[in-house]
Amino acid sequence: MKRAEYKVPGGKLLAAELGVEEGRLVGVKITGDFFMHPETAINDLEKALCDILVEDLENNVNRFFQVNSVTLFGVDAGDFVKVVRLALES
Repeated sequence: MKRAEYKVPGGKLLAAELGVEEGRLVGVKITGDFFMHPETAINDLEKALCDILVEDLENNVNRFFQVNSVTLFGVDAGDFVKVVRLALES
């Protein structure tokens, strides 16, 4: 498994743990001290990222937040992309 942490400028911490199989994300888990409402949306985001091609990461994260009614506190969609990319590089 690959893992990384990312401290968002100004405060919040994000961590991502994931695997890659045949160029696809698997077992994506995102944690940290950020807030998301509804709280269950993090599980939905993790599911939305599983089995996508690595190169489709940014598009899938952005689409997730565009089509779902999710409020973020202390982070934005780009921060999720950043932490997953850092994990991919680890």
